[in-house]
Amino acid sequence: MSPARSKRQAPIPHRRSRADIVKAVAVAAGIVLGTSLFIWLMRPGPAGIPATGGLMNRQPRSSWLVGTAIGVAGLTTWLTFRSRRTRNRVKVVLPIELGVVAVVAIVGGIMWPGGLLRHDVAPKPTPTTTPKPGQETSTSAGAPTSTSPSSLPFTGGTGGTGGRGGTATTTATGTTATTSASSTTTKGP
Repeated sequence: MSPARSKRQAPIPHRRSRADIVKAVAVAAGIVLGTSLFIWLMRPGPAGIPATGGLMNRQPRSSWLVGTAIGVAGLTTWLTFRSRRTRNRVKVVLPIELGVVAVVAIVGGIMWPGGLLRHDVAPKPTPTTTPKPGQETSTSAGAPTSTSPSSLPFTGGTGGTGGRGGTATTTATGTTATTSASSTTTKGP
C-alpha cells in the first residue's frame, strides 16, 4: 500500500503576516537598544575617582530602586496577562497594579535609610594653558637653556634680498623667547 496522498506532498511553508514581522523587528530593536542603554549606564569610571562613570555607577541606590521597580512592574504585567481571572479586566486591573508599584517605589525612595542619592563631588579638571602668540614663554625646570643664534634654526639665505647667508634669530612665535633659569630674555627682530 502506498502512503496517503497528503503525506507524500512537501509541507507548505507558513508565511508570516506583516504584523508578526513588525513585532519581531520591534522586539529585536528593543533588545539591542536596551542592552546599549545598560552598557552606557553601567560604564565604569576611572579607578579611585568618585562621581565618574555611568549613572548606575554614580547613583547605585537609585539604580537598584528603579531597576527593582521596573522588574516588579514587568512581572506584574506578565502575571496579569496570564491569569484567567484578570484577563477580561486587564484595562482596569493593570493600571491599578502599576500605580501601586509606582507608589511603593516612591515611598521606598523617600524612606531609604541613609538617603537615596549619593552626593559625590566630581574632581575638578586640571587646567591646561597654552601661550598666546606674542606672549613671552618661559622654562623653569632643569638646566639653563640657550637661545643664542647658533641654537636657532638657520633661516637666512642668499641672493635677491641682500642677505649674506648668515643666521636669523626668529623664534617660534616670531617675537620673544625667555629662559628663567638664566634670567635672560632674547627678543626677535
